Amino acid sequence: MRKKSEAQIFLEQVEKLDSIIRNKLIEKAQWRDIALGITANMGGEKVQSTGSQSKMADAVIKCVDIEEEINSLVDKLVNTKKEVIQTIEKLDSATEYNVLHMRYIQYKGLQEIADHYGYEYGWATTTHGRALASVQELMDKK
Repeated sequence: MRKKSEAQIFLEQVEKLDSIIRNKLIEKAQWRDIALGITANMGGEKVQSTGSQSKMADAVIKCVDIEEEINSLVDKLVNTKKEVIQTIEKLDSATEYNVLHMRYIQYKGLQEIADHYGYEYGWATTTHGRALASVQELMDKK
């Protein structure tokens, strides 16, 4: 497996932050359910339980803490996405810009990008590689 370039790591930040936020939202929902005294039985139906007040209070605190984390991560995502977009908008090639936008902002796979353009997968990987090299050049100039 080939080592990722600094440019690729930089671009992948957006999708990673987005994934972290989605997972935090799931965690928040789980803690909210605990705080409300709701648990799932084996059949997947929710039933009311009589959890201790302390357990419920702890769950509410966890829920609030995760909400604060989510808010902070959303701010970071917005700023990171803005930085990534501003960087790829500096590319001379519209095709390279589009490929990187589709891959790292829209989260499309290389096959889907190739299909969009009506080309083979190899075209997408080559164009993607050239675009990453162009971003790396921009980063090296900073």
